[in-house]
Amino acid sequence: MGKDRFLKILCDHPLLWGAVLFASGFFPLGTANLAIGQVPRDLQLSEFPNPPQQLQQLIAAGDVSFKIGTRVDSGDPRIVGETRYDMSYTYKSQSNLNLLRDEQGGRVLLINVRFSRMQWKSKHVIWLRDQPAAEGFWSNPILLHEFDHVRISTDPRVAKRFSELMKKRTVIRHQLQPGEIAGRELADKLVEREVRSVFEELTELIAIRYLELDRETVHGQRPLPRNSNLHNLLRPASAEVQPEAANAASASG
Repeated sequence: MGKDRFLKILCDHPLLWGAVLFASGFFPLGTANLAIGQVPRDLQLSEFPNPPQQLQQLIAAGDVSFKIGTRVDSGDPRIVGETRYDMSYTYKSQSNLNLLRDEQGGRVLLINVRFSRMQWKSKHVIWLRDQPAAEGFWSNPILLHEFDHVRISTDPRVAKRFSELMKKRTVIRHQLQPGEIAGRELADKLVEREVRSVFEELTELIAIRYLELDRETVHGQRPLPRNSNLHNLLRPASAEVQPEAANAASASG
């Protein structure tokens, strides 16, 4: 059938959406005493020597902050380390709408969309139950394991992939249901749903990699295997600071 022009709308709007995920770990021997009402405190980096350059870059790239101390909401007193992250994105879009009829006579809304100014951001909080000594703080195995989590969720290829996938979403086809109004409000919702599906796909990949890291290292107790799929990402150069296996009484996630 021929294409009947319904309306043309230029949608130029930002969207922000995020999700918080976390990885946690346990130590296998014994448990810690949980002080009721105790909450962790913010850790100021000025309390410690400057971190190595590679860790400085991770802190900046992942907008990393730190908390130290026992907490009542850990869920398990054996948890000694955890990384939480908040992923978010923004974008601009312009949409051109057309109303069509399919072979059965049903109404189809066709949205030609162009995305621009796409940004992918992350924010992290590394929590440690016990504060390492200032001397050797940046080589603490639990902390280094948490930085491996940060490496996963700040992988620049994720942001690049987000941009690539969205640029391929040039056409959104929606079968209109009875009573649905083909207009800007519906178009905005459909565009948002498309972006969110890509976002969820990529954050699910990050969550899988978090679990894979904890499984392969037993929450930081063992070195990352050289045949790991994560090795090129986490150990790109032999000169990079690498976490050693923690002793048998501690682990993190």
